[in-house]
Amino acid sequence: MNSPESSSSHRFITAQALTPAAFAPFGDVIVPARNGNSSPINEGTAQRFDDLTQLDVNEQGGEACVAIFRTQDGTHVAPYALTMFERHLLGSQSFVPMAQGRVLAVVTQGDDTPDEDAIQAFIVEPGQGVTLRRGVWHHPMITIGGADVFVIERRAAQVDCEIARIKGRFVVTL
Repeated sequence: MNSPESSSSHRFITAQALTPAAFAPFGDVIVPARNGNSSPINEGTAQRFDDLTQLDVNEQGGEACVAIFRTQDGTHVAPYALTMFERHLLGSQSFVPMAQGRVLAVVTQGDDTPDEDAIQAFIVEPGQGVTLRRGVWHHPMITIGGADVFVIERRAAQVDCEIARIKGRFVVTL
């Protein structure tokens, strides 16, 4: 685990490489499985990889919503200051950077509030994605440079986004 380091006024969190084992407490890493459930398709010109993550969006009449979130260069600038965390109690949320985009997945555990002593940051590279389990505290999306991010989340009449401001001053570095 990557613990925040103390500084005079900020605690620094170094973003780590995304691996299925390190990210497991928060959800799934989405990558083509090497030994997984795959089969050739389109007369052998492509390989299909199934069941790479589990979507959990049907609670209380929810349905899957597919969207693209776009950020411009300069939207997020390193080092990345953290201000709040959010969680979705009724559904999972998946983020897959497109093209050469990269995303920071900043996550923590916690019951009623985010656990500020357990914040971790992961770099989601092109060719990877993450699915956050319902109830996982996470910072709103941060991209490294401008990016288009493919998102699958729950949509329903009831908005499912709880926000908590954090008390500490945290900065994520690469």
